[in-house]
Amino acid sequence: MNSADDITLIVLPFEGHTLQKDVDIFCRSFSNDLITELSKFKQFLVLNYPKSKGGNKSNESMDISQMDVDYYIQGSLRFQKNSLLVNVQLFNNRLQHLVWGNRFEGALSELSEIQDSLLTEVVGVLQKQINLDLLSKIKKRTKVEFRAYEYWLHGMEELKKGNVEYDLKAREHFAKAIEIQPDYSLAYSGMSQTYFNEWSCQLWDRWEVSQSAAFEWAQKAMELDDQNYVAAQVLGKIFLFEGSYESAEYFLRKSLLLNSNDAETVIQIAAYFMYLDLGVEAIELYERAIKLDPVNAQVYKPFGSLIYFELGQFEKAASLIVLSQGTKWADAEAFHAAIYHYLQEPEKSKRHWNLFIETYGKLIAKGQSFTDKDASDWLLKINPFRKKSYLEGFLNYVNNENIREKSFDEIAEDKNPKIKNSFAKDAVGWKISYNGNMMQIPESKGLFDIQKLISNPRQLFHCAELMGSVLDERGEKLFDAKAKKEYEKKILELQSDIQEAELHSNFVQSEKLQLEYDRLLDHLGQSLGNKGKARESNGSIEKARSAVTWRIRKAIARIESLHPTLGAHLSNSIKTGTFCSYSPESDISWELE
Repeated sequence: MNSADDITLIVLPFEGHTLQKDVDIFCRSFSNDLITELSKFKQFLVLNYPKSKGGNKSNESMDISQMDVDYYIQGSLRFQKNSLLVNVQLFNNRLQHLVWGNRFEGALSELSEIQDSLLTEVVGVLQKQINLDLLSKIKKRTKVEFRAYEYWLHGMEELKKGNVEYDLKAREHFAKAIEIQPDYSLAYSGMSQTYFNEWSCQLWDRWEVSQSAAFEWAQKAMELDDQNYVAAQVLGKIFLFEGSYESAEYFLRKSLLLNSNDAETVIQIAAYFMYLDLGVEAIELYERAIKLDPVNAQVYKPFGSLIYFELGQFEKAASLIVLSQGTKWADAEAFHAAIYHYLQEPEKSKRHWNLFIETYGKLIAKGQSFTDKDASDWLLKINPFRKKSYLEGFLNYVNNENIREKSFDEIAEDKNPKIKNSFAKDAVGWKISYNGNMMQIPESKGLFDIQKLISNPRQLFHCAELMGSVLDERGEKLFDAKAKKEYEKKILELQSDIQEAELHSNFVQSEKLQLEYDRLLDHLGQSLGNKGKARESNGSIEKARSAVTWRIRKAIARIESLHPTLGAHLSNSIKTGTFCSYSPESDISWELE
């Protein structure tokens, strides 16, 4: 058997010999919880149970005796009369004998108590086998409602599919889990991951929003459970992208201390360590992830390619490119181009750079013209290196030499004609297209409001104007045209000044301007009632504000259910309230008829 520092074990999926839905959830829950508990101890190397080629995870689908593992745990559940019988066995795989077995019996309503007893006894037996006091290290776990766990499980399944549509579905599942059990830390960290996935799924125009939401949810998860290693990893990633490298390293190391046996977490942290200039440790983590989950070794090789590249081992990095073809990372081809550049293979470097340029044009520039410098700046922004990198050296070369074979416009001409952005009313409803995707949506008042806003970007519209009325309940004008223009001019000036102050990191000035901006909006909201007096909550302006806000947000929610990317863009760009406006980060051309 291996030394006490390298004891390997596998927890097989528990088998439920019953049609009871709660029992099936229990099987999955107990297997996952047992893996989590055992992973906290450095004495154990908890390996992933490999799936068969057909996806069948039956214990009979794999010959455990042929696997390089010290112990394995298996179990089954069945009903007998009115009781639930749970059988659990611990096997020594090296000696091919049963170390321990036990049967637990109880009512279906007592599943949670049965689960805790099982965890305690299984780890207790392992303690005796390795002569270590592991039992004292098991912390009291928060009881998890099975319905909450079920929603969390569904959320994680959606999360792994890796696009915006499934992230939104995952978010719904996590929200339901939290509704059932408000102190369920894993549901909060799951919610946090959905917002980070928005960034990885090409919603870069929502990066600030996604970053903020990811931080808040991860922070809440840590408050509920300071042992939540996933939340610690997310916080580390947030600080990394903010350039707070010391804080990033602290949380990433904390995640590893909490659980160094989750292959998916380990491989992610390996990449982050690369950014932190911790290349040697990054390689160790990369190799550990493959050892933990050898079945997915091929999936992890792109990470290895990037790490070896930044270590200057270009041939090793190039050898992994062949094995990692098909990666969905938007910047992967840029790294491949850089690798071949340093290997002095200019033709391969040029080919991969052009592949990256095509990807950049579609996903980032979204069909707008751009230069190699624009693409290079974006690469440096989304790859938060702590120190100067080999990638930066390659990009300096790109900016001084025209290595592009074609411009993006020339590449685009070879493709099918691009569907233009449109927001138009037709005979049966609304025909809307954005970013190459088109949809048909039924008529609603909120869509007329949105069309008016996007037809006049960055222009302020009073809520009463969108309602089709410029009079209050007594028939008096809300404000004259001259006053409206002056207010609009001042608000736009403040918005511009705030943006410039933030751009130059002048946070003191930014805060002062923001305060002035907020006061002006408050003043407008309070003074546009009858004859300049403070409006009442049930006045016509308040009614107009509430009605317009509600119908615009309802329309955006409807759009988001059919076109998540457009929904996210509108949600981030449209401001509602007493004054409404559409202010995209960059100019977008719309066809409105």
